[in-house]
Amino acid sequence: MEKINKSILSEVIKARNPESYKGNYGRILIIAGSLPFGGAAILSTSAAVHTGAGLVTVLTIPEKFTAMNTVVPEAMTIDYNDKQEMAAAIIKNNVIVVGPGLGTSTNTAEIISSVIKNCDGDTTVIMDASALTVAAEKNIDLTKISNLILTPHQGEWARLSGLAIPEQTPENNEIALKKLAPNAILILKKHHSEIYDFGKVLQIDDGNPGMATGGMGDTLTGILAGFVGQFGFSLKTISAGLYLHSYIADKINQTDYVVLPSKLISKIPKYMLKFSKQLQ
Repeated sequence: MEKINKSILSEVIKARNPESYKGNYGRILIIAGSLPFGGAAILSTSAAVHTGAGLVTVLTIPEKFTAMNTVVPEAMTIDYNDKQEMAAAIIKNNVIVVGPGLGTSTNTAEIISSVIKNCDGDTTVIMDASALTVAAEKNIDLTKISNLILTPHQGEWARLSGLAIPEQTPENNEIALKKLAPNAILILKKHHSEIYDFGKVLQIDDGNPGMATGGMGDTLTGILAGFVGQFGFSLKTISAGLYLHSYIADKINQTDYVVLPSKLISKIPKYMLKFSKQLQ
């Protein structure tokens, strides 16, 4: 099992071309949030914006528009109950996040189906949180998505794969992933998280117990969306997004008992600038 180390950051994060515009850095659509879980949508969206995504749109419920526009004014908001608007937004964007804080209602299954129906072969879909639970419960076919990133914690992966946590060995995880979604890259969130991609298994040793707080996974999802939007869908890009998340958290944990996701997000631009200059 190969270890991911800090060098991946300077390999992936590049200095921006002086002649740039927002369309160069990805069009991100985040389908997230519900009445009890609006914070998940805000954290994912804020993380994508702070990572440098060019255009970020949030499909959520109208009750969360004011909070979203106040905390993340850089993002656009659309009502995910408007099926035509949702389909049009899925077609327009090149990275789709579905799941943070959505809940497990029938509406979530309909949203996942719309994503699968309307995204094309160049679109990257990141499935997280509630979307993973619903995909498992409804036995949704994920094989039709060409570029798919799954980000379950071990409990969610148990539901998706049918593997109890003690059975989640690298060999078993690879077999389950190949059957479930052969085109997917899996990030299995755990102590020393692992990434699975076409027979390759990577592991991260960074991270700390201060990260065990609500919203940390939503933040990672937003970082991954921003990275893929800017640097493309690849194992290297995804590894760098995972590493940056834990790297910043470890810096915060040197002085803070708990690593608040909002504080981690605020430091993303600083560290991305640092690593964008290391190969110059």
